[in-house]
Amino acid sequence: MSEDARTILDVEPGTYDAVSHLKIQVNKAVEGFQGGAHRSLHMGPSVEFSEHNRYSPGDDIRNIDWKALARTDRYFIKAHEREAQLSCLLLLDCSGSMSYRGSRSRFSKFDFAKILLGAFSHLLMKQGDAVGVIGFAETQNVLSPPKSHPGHLPVLMERLAAEPVQEQCRTGFSGVLKSAQARLGHRGMLVLASDMWQLDAEAEVILKGLVKKGHDVSVFHVVSPDELDLPFDRMVEFVGLEREPSVRLEPALIRHNYMNAMAAERERLFAVARSARIDMLSAVTSRELFEVLAEFATRRLKGRK
Repeated sequence: MSEDARTILDVEPGTYDAVSHLKIQVNKAVEGFQGGAHRSLHMGPSVEFSEHNRYSPGDDIRNIDWKALARTDRYFIKAHEREAQLSCLLLLDCSGSMSYRGSRSRFSKFDFAKILLGAFSHLLMKQGDAVGVIGFAETQNVLSPPKSHPGHLPVLMERLAAEPVQEQCRTGFSGVLKSAQARLGHRGMLVLASDMWQLDAEAEVILKGLVKKGHDVSVFHVVSPDELDLPFDRMVEFVGLEREPSVRLEPALIRHNYMNAMAAERERLFAVARSARIDMLSAVTSRELFEVLAEFATRRLKGRK
């Protein structure tokens, strides 16, 4: 890339290694996904009818709009079909807790989410859809508004790779969801990659409102396996990543109660998603990324049958 291009993109030194790494991991995820039973995410362009004509003898009766007939008692032909481009916003949680990696994962939650959203961008744009990304924690950073032209993907990848964790910052769900709602406007798709640990009642209401307005909302609940079962076998100092105080504990003494509380909170989050008709998947960072994409695609395919 030229120096001029680097200046225009305002990319920090060292970003190109990060971009290369992100592209490699995204390509692995995409290749693994497409090497299985799936070829797309099953949410490509939908068909809209931009015009109706009065039926005339000789017109193909297969094009009669039967719903229009029921409403008006007149025969109309659906004309000028066009594909409606999907507009998708990807939301990346950049809060402090996303920096955790643990002992059993190759990636931190943050890097796992980046690769997942990068692969998502790749697949959606290959289908001709417009994709944009917002990074958020206590503040928001619009990495890229939704665009579909071929040159958009490399720029999106560079900005995604360069986006840092907002150290010691909490997650501001309500603000970014309101912003996403305003940016999507008409019916679109929203994909959130987050550990979801500070989802409050206001944010739940906004998510449900997005679905009611016709938006397609999906959530990847990104967690480390360490968060699920607290595997540590000796005294540990737990350091708060979002301004919580540090705590020194013997894990064995709290593991049972912790796991019960964790299971209950995850069940609550999934119950909220089910009640709002939000597609929520568990994205544990020890999983292969293409497996997460394949699970998502399978759900989408079943939902269309």
